Amino acid sequence: MEQAVKRQTRRNCPSLPLALLAAGVVLCFFGIVAASRKPPPQAAAPQLPEFTVSTDTPLITSPSSEAETPAAYVPDEAEVEMLARVLWGEARGVPSDMEKAAVVWCVLNRVDAAGWPDTVAEVVTQPFQFAGYSPDYPATEELKRIAADVLTRWERERREGGDVGRVLPAEYYFFTGDGERNYFRTEFTGGTFWDWTLTNPYSS
Repeated sequence: MEQAVKRQTRRNCPSLPLALLAAGVVLCFFGIVAASRKPPPQAAAPQLPEFTVSTDTPLITSPSSEAETPAAYVPDEAEVEMLARVLWGEARGVPSDMEKAAVVWCVLNRVDAAGWPDTVAEVVTQPFQFAGYSPDYPATEELKRIAADVLTRWERERREGGDVGRVLPAEYYFFTGDGERNYFRTEFTGGTFWDWTLTNPYSS
């Protein structure tokens, strides 16, 4: 009876090699699982270039005088020539430069006013307005000088305001002539005629 029990016990106990193999399988399994949970290796940080900050040059520089000074205004050559031709047709017999300049100011008054075209060319060539203009008229140097002067004063007035040497107030849009002088007024018919009370910037 005792021998039978011993034999039965031996049958129920697994052999040592089999137990070691099972333990190895279990450890291997857990090793794989642990390895799969490890974070991926991080890439090495890139090497940044070395640099130095010079203390000789200020970090903030004041703007140069050229940047603060706007470029000088240069009148458009096509507008100068067109206005010179208007002067030839409307005021070439007028001896006063002031009264010649008033014709140019009359054109520019219309450019600035509502209800008129917005460019010199459109105002000058508008039908039935400046009958004295023709593209075939000469643009003499004298008349171009007056036209360029008025354009320069007009541009400065628009940019800065103030007194720039106007010879005709802004509300005068019309004029008629008698061959020797032109008479400027605020309305096509009636209105107020200009009395030439502004200072003449062309007098010596």
